[in-house]
Amino acid sequence: MLRSMTGYARSFVTYEDFDVEIELKSVNSRYFEFRLLGTALPAEWENEFRQQVFAVLKRGKIDLFMRVVEKSAKNSKVVLNMELAQQYYEALLSLSKKLGIATELTLRDLLSLGLIVEVEKLDADVYLFERLKVILDDVLTKITEMMRIEGQKTVQDIQQSLGKIQQALEVIETRYPESLSRYQQELQKKLLEFSQSLGESTLELLQNRLLLEMELVASRVAINEEIVRLKSHLHQFLLILEGKLIGDGKKLDFIAQEMNRETNTIASKSQDYEIAQATIEIKGEIEKIREQLRNLE
Repeated sequence: MLRSMTGYARSFVTYEDFDVEIELKSVNSRYFEFRLLGTALPAEWENEFRQQVFAVLKRGKIDLFMRVVEKSAKNSKVVLNMELAQQYYEALLSLSKKLGIATELTLRDLLSLGLIVEVEKLDADVYLFERLKVILDDVLTKITEMMRIEGQKTVQDIQQSLGKIQQALEVIETRYPESLSRYQQELQKKLLEFSQSLGESTLELLQNRLLLEMELVASRVAINEEIVRLKSHLHQFLLILEGKLIGDGKKLDFIAQEMNRETNTIASKSQDYEIAQATIEIKGEIEKIREQLRNLE
């Protein structure tokens, strides 16, 4: 089923040892672009989360935000860099003496310089990793449901455009036989006027040639094949939208390009004003459709 590439979902879960907040945001993109933001997590986890998201969202610019607030210190260790603290202290005393500035160093002064106290993770928390995956699955379910709903709205808009294209195509089908007949009559009239300026013997020699030229010229303005192809593209497009034929946003965009190409050919061949106006209407709706397809997968 077609769905939007734009979506947002969030989940917050609290456990005995930690709280977890996960947000997932997606906007349209031709490719799969993934970023993991928030709490620093083990590097090997990022690839797992990327694959988990990609299994559900194949395209889009996706930001995954994970915030973990630990409520227990059992998996952490505080490391003091005593050697660095001593060097800081001696350097500050030396600076005080050289500048002649009296100073009273405090522990806060030393800690503000950084790197003296650090917190190390003892091991990658397997339980936390598994909980994150479960919560991420829940967030993915939420965002895909939102995308499905948004996709349905977009499909409805596209169907309205396709209805307008169908109406314009019916105008072209109705007007074409009359337009072709009128064009042939005008061409015959011009050839008749031209033939009257020729002698009788010359006219007889050119008669067959003139008839052949009339047929060739008429074939250059014939649009019946383009109409058939445009109707076929339109039908295929509708089948994909309705889920009766396999296809995605990329395939629909390709069909829309082909519809636009056939419409341009009809516009260039036709001498009829109403047909020309109908092609303008069709091209405008195709442009709307292609714009909407950029947000569908």
